[in-house]
Amino acid sequence: MRITTSMLTDRVVFNMQRSIRRYMDMQTQLSSGRRINKPSDDPLGTQRDLIYRTELKKNEQYRKNIGQGQNWMQSYDSILGDLKNLISSTKEIAIAMSNGVYDEVAREGSANEVESIFERLMQLANSELEEKFMFSGFRTNAQALVASANGVVYEGDQGRIEFQIDSSSRMVINLTGQEVFLGALSVLGEEADLNVGIVSSTLLSDLHNGQGVDLSPGTFTITDQNLGIVSTIDVSAATDINDVLTIINAQLAADGITNLQATIGLEKNNILLDTTQNGLISNVTTLDKLNDGNGVDLHPGEILVTDGGAINATVDFSSAATIGDIITAFNTQIAAQGIANVTMQINAAGTALEIIDSNGVPLGLSIMETSASENTASTLGILGDIDPTLMGRDLDPLVSFKVEETTGATASDLGVLGEFSGDFVGSDLDPLLLTTANVADLNASNGFNLGRVVIWQGDTSRAIDLGSPVIVTVQNMLDAFNGCGLDITASINADGRGIQIVNNDPTRSLTIEEESGGRTAKDLGIYGSSDMMGSILVLMNALHDDDQEGTGMLLQNLDDAMQHLLNHRASVGARAIRLEGTHSRLIDLDMSFTKLLSEVEDADISRLITDLATYENNYRASLIASARLIQPTLLDFLR
Repeated sequence: MRITTSMLTDRVVFNMQRSIRRYMDMQTQLSSGRRINKPSDDPLGTQRDLIYRTELKKNEQYRKNIGQGQNWMQSYDSILGDLKNLISSTKEIAIAMSNGVYDEVAREGSANEVESIFERLMQLANSELEEKFMFSGFRTNAQALVASANGVVYEGDQGRIEFQIDSSSRMVINLTGQEVFLGALSVLGEEADLNVGIVSSTLLSDLHNGQGVDLSPGTFTITDQNLGIVSTIDVSAATDINDVLTIINAQLAADGITNLQATIGLEKNNILLDTTQNGLISNVTTLDKLNDGNGVDLHPGEILVTDGGAINATVDFSSAATIGDIITAFNTQIAAQGIANVTMQINAAGTALEIIDSNGVPLGLSIMETSASENTASTLGILGDIDPTLMGRDLDPLVSFKVEETTGATASDLGVLGEFSGDFVGSDLDPLLLTTANVADLNASNGFNLGRVVIWQGDTSRAIDLGSPVIVTVQNMLDAFNGCGLDITASINADGRGIQIVNNDPTRSLTIEEESGGRTAKDLGIYGSSDMMGSILVLMNALHDDDQEGTGMLLQNLDDAMQHLLNHRASVGARAIRLEGTHSRLIDLDMSFTKLLSEVEDADISRLITDLATYENNYRASLIASARLIQPTLLDFLR
């Protein structure tokens, strides 16, 4: 193949152009500092470059969102801190005004102070950030709370404002006024106890708030500790209180215990074991029960049996614990000292000791104290002459009974388990509050002096007359509440002891107060409010009315409100920590992506300078070589 001059020239020009292009590319990289200046420089690198830049752009937006979220969290934390301080100040006022130290004028001044606190609470509830109401949900252009005459209404919605804080996480950054200011602290009446009285027909299954009585096997014992009589009571077949009382009394009588009777207690919520003093003693009667519980002087516990002459016998009772011990000690020691036919026993009436000298010719004995400072014979009622019989003084023991289980918990469930000297008042049997119960059976069957209560739900109020003649049963009372036109539900509380009022509209405060100085709501355990703002309003009214009792009843609500705010503040703190952690992680990601981006698109300057110098020298050398290789002629120029 022949190499023509034209071919040689074209090749030289081509190589020169390629060399100058490489040289120019290196100059561009050196001036821009970037290895990739157009997609064709490195298509794969360009793709990676775009991915890294996209990630960096998204992270930048996430950091902006986090910054905005942190601003909201800081504002919420500050507001919640102010709210907690205001409620704490309110509680201090309530504590001070709930005692009798301050007069009506002081309480009126405190009411004005609480009113100022309420206004400040409303201002905080309607706080703005970036021209948006912070507690209104999505309705950031509307105030969160609006106050009426005696209530508060939430005007926002339940919207949860979410920010994207990383590629896979969104976080709610707002709080609503409903949850913070009107969130339920409690249910009015949830711990109320109307103390239902028991009657003869009260079912055992309704006792102890419906837990009933253990009737398996349903037996227990009652012991007369003075007479040693044990009566086993079997109530396994009983169904109501009347059955229990009838069975106890019948079995006691059948077993000879005549000074104990079971009845309904004066408190009308328990069983009373009513005792009668009968003065009877037996060998098992303990000495400490004698003389109306004053006992017997057993220090040193000796008596002197003497005829005033040759017979001087000492009897030691110091180790005796029962009447039987006294009789045994006397008869044994007297016989041991050679005095025959002189014995001690309980008298025929069963009320005292007697000593009998059955010798054909009485010995003319007397019972005396061993010294003027001793009282043993006197406290045993046997001081005097045996002529031939010494009739002792009645020892008047305290009644002494003991109720014990056989197995199971029947006596405990009936509230009569224990040992007693005197009437035994059983424990509260807590009968279940039924809707069919008569209002007159409440308050331990004493009833309540019921009147009118006023209910405020937000900006709407109702007055309910619970003293109306048509309200006879608990169900009538519940119907009065449920039919008042407010969005509330009245029912028997979970403990089965009282009634409770539930606010079904969480956007409105709920308060229940007395009308005209009554105490119906207080007696029923439903006085106050179920939320923070309502509690402040009730406290304000109580102070205006100089209601010391009502002021004291709101202290727990204020404690609950502070805990409620602390819980929300803890939640805000947790969100702030999460935002901070995410922000730090995004900064680390930015550094990683920036490093990867640099590795892909940034030029190696030191290498570029070296390569540029090399290519420049090569280019100059190629120019010289080309000039020598291709000698242009006149024809080249003419062409």
